[in-house]
Amino acid sequence: MSEHENSKDYARLEIAVYPLGTGDISVSKEVSAIFDILEASGLHYEITVMGTIMEGPVDQLFGIARKLHDCMFSDTVRRVVTVIKIDDKR
Repeated sequence: MSEHENSKDYARLEIAVYPLGTGDISVSKEVSAIFDILEASGLHYEITVMGTIMEGPVDQLFGIARKLHDCMFSDTVRRVVTVIKIDDKR
């Protein structure tokens, strides 16, 4: 159990961000920006086959989720689909 798990605002957030319309089967270039944001957050995270799981204060998780969504947009990516699941104890 994490030290923050008993905190009132502790939550887990699973996120998957899909850049669409890149014209390429690989999206590794677009998705690479996610790692910088996750590292800078200072929160515990785990990258899985189906998405990324982060743990921390609810407000901070929502802010990071927004950054992960926004970082996908570029000259070649004009559409992004983001799926989020939240496990929040109060």
